[in-house]
Amino acid sequence: VKEYQEKNKIRSKQDKNGKRGEAEKSDDANKHLDKFLHVTQSIKVNGVIDDALRLYLFPHSLTHHATAWFDRFPRNFINTFEQMAKIFIGKYFPPSMVTKLRNEITNFRQLPDESLFEAWERYKLSIARCPNSNMLPVTQIDTFYNMLTLRHRDTINAAAGGTFMKRHPKECYDLIENMTAHHNYWDTSIQMSESSSSKTSSSDPKIIALKAEMAEINKNLMKFHQINQQVKGVTHNYETCGGPHSYNDCPTIDIC
Repeated sequence: VKEYQEKNKIRSKQDKNGKRGEAEKSDDANKHLDKFLHVTQSIKVNGVIDDALRLYLFPHSLTHHATAWFDRFPRNFINTFEQMAKIFIGKYFPPSMVTKLRNEITNFRQLPDESLFEAWERYKLSIARCPNSNMLPVTQIDTFYNMLTLRHRDTINAAAGGTFMKRHPKECYDLIENMTAHHNYWDTSIQMSESSSSKTSSSDPKIIALKAEMAEINKNLMKFHQINQQVKGVTHNYETCGGPHSYNDCPTIDIC
């Protein structure tokens, strides 16, 4: 217990001196509680139940305005750690923040130059910051998949061996985790595929020959079209005398 208190004294001094990182300063209430429970789960005192021990230690985990906030409570106002946690969450993780973070999840969109790994990590961080979002796993996966670029959706479908969203949410999650665990391979393979496709279309002998053949066909069609237009513009010559007049006007024909 004394060791825990000493660590938090050092932490408080670092906070006052501005030595703590920005990420640690911005820890939300849920993350703070998770860290506190993780640290204190191994602390045991003979004759003291865990709930009472945590209730005693929790104020020592607070710093700055949170400490001042706690000190305003009357003595023995809070009797259980569960009550303490509920009041703490209500203060530092209000419904308005839940709504804001939930909107951050539902409005997620992959950035143009963002890799699948980066997008997935950013999305998971948004979910972790809002454990009270009450979003079903299938909704979380569906939101992430539909907000990816077409290129990455095609890649995921290929890895799934068909339509990705037809799989069970747990399978979908595991598949994305596996792909992002090997993100260097997947992102490189996509780039190589696009590069290969570009090179193939410009250097494949068969494609070059086909393009040349199509160009020749188009050239011949244009010639035929021009000749046809010329024929239509000439007055027809008839077989009677070959003159430039109609059959009825031909002077060589005897009219009865």
